[in-house]
Amino acid sequence: METKDEKVIWKLLPFMASVGLYGFSDLPLEIFPETKLAHLVLKCIPVLCLLVMLLLHPTRTSSYSLLLQAGLLSSVVGDACLVYEHLFFPGVGAFGLAHILYVVAFGMSPPAWPIGGVTSVFALSVFYTVALPIAKGPFVIVFLLYTIVIGMMFWRAAALCTAEQPHWTNWTAAAGAAAFIFSDVLLLVNKFHFTLPAAQLIILGLYWAAQAGIAISVFSLPSSQEVSRKTQ
Repeated sequence: METKDEKVIWKLLPFMASVGLYGFSDLPLEIFPETKLAHLVLKCIPVLCLLVMLLLHPTRTSSYSLLLQAGLLSSVVGDACLVYEHLFFPGVGAFGLAHILYVVAFGMSPPAWPIGGVTSVFALSVFYTVALPIAKGPFVIVFLLYTIVIGMMFWRAAALCTAEQPHWTNWTAAAGAAAFIFSDVLLLVNKFHFTLPAAQLIILGLYWAAQAGIAISVFSLPSSQEVSRKTQ
């Protein structure tokens, strides 16, 4: 008999198929039209699949799941914006909002202050070495705020792993938060510093892995049926 945790893989199949579809579209087979709209749709489908997965889960009305759903939806907006060069900074704003929603979802307990301190040092180091050299005028504040919120997002995700009995999906959320940071750093390096080999594949691969790791943390929640059985 399948366990609840084993069913997670099956629920991720549409997401994994959509990631494969995007990779297939990148091959020079001329099956998909090379337009901005086609790119936008194929790029957004994987995160939309994760959103649908949460909407179909028994815990979909819990505050944790609703916050993750809102974060995924905001991320889809960010994905769409980044397809267009002139919408880069609105896209940054959309992802910043997603990180804030994830922070609220993860909560502030346990505090795990040592992780917060190490994360702060790392985040500010990345800001000074990667973001600050390319930021001008008010965009210095934009990049600084984004660095703070994504750093907080990782801190709060990693803090869940310090609980007395962390669920295995708490670890995927922490790994996802870390992958999100590295994806964004590589995006900035590739866009503003120097071109990276296979940049699109690596950046999007890390990004989708990040969103999946965070999304499946909803499986750490007991369903309403399980709660009712325990209270009977």
